Amino acid sequence: MSDTDPQNNEIVITRTEVIRSPALYQEELEVIEYEGCRGRRFSGTHIKDMFIPLFYKAAKYMPYPLAMTPIYILIGLIRRLYPFKKNSLRQSCEYISKLAAARGIEHDPKQLYNQFLTNVRTIFGLYMRLYRKGAGAVQQQVVIRPEDAEMVETLRNEHGGVLFNIPHNAGSAFAGMKLNMTWPTLLVARNPSTIARSKVALEFFSAMQVKILMVRGGSPVELSRAMFSALKEKYVIATTLDNFDHSDRCVVATIFGQQMGFSPWAAKVAVKRKVPMLPVYFQSRGKEIHAVFGEALITDSVEQAVQHYVSFFEKSIIDDPASWAYLGDRRWRKVLKVASDEAGK
Repeated sequence: MSDTDPQNNEIVITRTEVIRSPALYQEELEVIEYEGCRGRRFSGTHIKDMFIPLFYKAAKYMPYPLAMTPIYILIGLIRRLYPFKKNSLRQSCEYISKLAAARGIEHDPKQLYNQFLTNVRTIFGLYMRLYRKGAGAVQQQVVIRPEDAEMVETLRNEHGGVLFNIPHNAGSAFAGMKLNMTWPTLLVARNPSTIARSKVALEFFSAMQVKILMVRGGSPVELSRAMFSALKEKYVIATTLDNFDHSDRCVVATIFGQQMGFSPWAAKVAVKRKVPMLPVYFQSRGKEIHAVFGEALITDSVEQAVQHYVSFFEKSIIDDPASWAYLGDRRWRKVLKVASDEAGK
């Protein structure tokens, strides 16, 4: 993925750097920054570009209570913004509540709003403790039921690997630590759009003792080869797959009553290797993160594979919206609005 210069439609690269880390499955990563990669001034990307490096420095150099104080203050301020009707997070909570009510599930928008913020605050606290005290100090915060662990182990041994399909939950990346302690796990994700944030992410993945394959701007062929190699070693491969894809290569699936495009690369790997795709949703429950597994699917159809995990995402989000990180995403908010409008007719 690359950005372009709005004047002449040419790619403008501002900086490149090769990063090496023990957390990288391929040992090194070339990060390319493009002009405008920080997005709009008040976009989520721009805010993360400013905040994440500051959080990392606080975790590294400041006492725990002092380092967490800015997060508590920020979350507290956002809580106070709920009364504003144009508050975008409040709107998403109202849309998903209305949509869930049409399906017989009751959510209070304000409770969802506050729970979402509590989940974010909890995850930052867990990352802080992870970085300071190591994976052993926080591994018990991620819960995988013994029967689910046995089920995944059976699939892994019978089929030579498993491909987890995961939405962007508040605790999904953090849960990779427990996944790797249960089975050899490879996380596959787009690295952040800046060099600074990519370095911070790798510091935390290193502390989690998990391997990651970062794929932003990478070759699809090299990505597939790396995943095939990992599956030969009976890895569990965990992929986040709830991003929209508007390219000609997308697979169209139905979610919230709408036809949306999703990237098929993970499904193509699973279909070609004949390994099961297993959707997983990570629920934030107090200070714990619980893994909820769907049904495993082995299929020859990429379209069926994509619809399989997209349908699981939809049901899981309706059941527990506050655990879904993209509840605050502006693109998904538009989808939720259309769905809630239809549900109200």
